[in-house]
Amino acid sequence: MIHTRYLSSEGWVEECSHRSVFDAYMDARRRCVLRGCPYVLFDGESGATLSVLTVKQCLRQYGIDGEFSRAG
Repeated sequence: MIHTRYLSSEGWVEECSHRSVFDAYMDARRRCVLRGCPYVLFDGESGATLSVLTVKQCLRQYGIDGEFSRAG
């Protein structure tokens, strides 16, 4: 299983898991933009980090340039 975590003010929080890297990446990319925080994908068996997604990177993949700032 591929697990996703997002970075909160209290550290990395495990959120969900997927059977494939592709599904995990697409879901994490969407959640990254919605939450406005970085995500990491890691392999549940080996513990290896597979991908780190930043908000800026995810916005660019959606065709949006610039920065994202969180309200509050």
